[in-house]
Amino acid sequence: MKIALVSAFLEDEIYEHKLDDEFMEKVICNEDHFYHRIAKALEQKGLEPVVHYLSQEKVLKKFTHKYGHEIIRIPAKKYPFIHESIVYSPELIKNIKNNFDICNFVSGYYVKYKIPDMFDYTVSKLHKKMPVIARWAGGNHKWLLPIRKEIKKTSLKRCDKIICSGQEEIKNLEKTFQISNEKILQIMNPIDTTVFKFREKQIAANKLELDVNYEYLLYVGRFSKNKGIEQILQIFKKLNNNNSNLKIILIGNGPLLDEIKKFIKQNHLENYVILPGRLTHEITCYYYNISSVLLNIGTSGGLANVIIEAIASKLPIIAINVGASKDYVGGKFNNGILINSTNELELEKAIIEIIENKKKYINSNENILKKFTFEFFGQTLKQSYMELLNK
Repeated sequence: MKIALVSAFLEDEIYEHKLDDEFMEKVICNEDHFYHRIAKALEQKGLEPVVHYLSQEKVLKKFTHKYGHEIIRIPAKKYPFIHESIVYSPELIKNIKNNFDICNFVSGYYVKYKIPDMFDYTVSKLHKKMPVIARWAGGNHKWLLPIRKEIKKTSLKRCDKIICSGQEEIKNLEKTFQISNEKILQIMNPIDTTVFKFREKQIAANKLELDVNYEYLLYVGRFSKNKGIEQILQIFKKLNNNNSNLKIILIGNGPLLDEIKKFIKQNHLENYVILPGRLTHEITCYYYNISSVLLNIGTSGGLANVIIEAIASKLPIIAINVGASKDYVGGKFNNGILINSTNELELEKAIIEIIENKKKYINSNENILKKFTFEFFGQTLKQSYMELLNK
């Protein structure tokens, strides 16, 4: 069974870099992005997943990921339209129709808010040709104009299955877009629980060559707007003035990197902010083990992969009280604190509370960890594929 794992994004824009051959081979083929973890889970179940990346590069080309599955860079066309460009790819449709049994979107449920996007375009072309599976992950349907909401509703209803992470997402699908519950599959992206797991802080300190006596705050993700990173830095600056035993680790890269470096220099925080850059999971996992709390206060309503990784690592979490995060983080799970997105005072108090009472927030629920494994994800999705193909 051949599965087309498709991103509805123009990935050159996401990475802010042309997906030329060198970038594909050095970055895309070696990263631990959830697109590739999904592919790994499916491949372990005997399926043939191929990850598709849309790009303005004009040549279709195949690559091999470090996990062993195939990646295809697919040419896409982009035309400026008001403030949002129209993107589509006849070559993607042709490739999927001719070579695959199922189309599974692995990127978010929509890209554009005012015009039909790649998701709408692809669904319209593949509807009734093969099973199409969508992914509903975050975003705010209230931003959609009425006509766009109707287009999106039509596209979602044409899908044979819709994957999401949390109860709020399920309610939105059912109430706003009138999607029947039998079409919805609640499942989280898989992680490698042999990599992300609890380790003693000293072991992580030795591996990373960091001082075990400091308290470390941790942020993992893109350095971009709406991720809360500016807010995090302001609170850290304030806390650091009162506690020189506190440091912060910012893992990732993105358009705000220069601003972050400027902030660090202006506030004389060079000895307290650690910027390791873009890392593999084999190294990132140790930063979870040395840290005191994960800060994930972006405004997306989906379940961030870093939250799953923190839960597996038994690292307390501070997250926003919206979307799927509410289903996995908070006092009832003994694994962290939920705050309001714009409340800096809440963030400050939550950081202090967790640092002073770490043992109170270390969840040891092994049952939930099973739902994060490659085994569980691969088997669940394979079963759904079989059901759809046998209809």
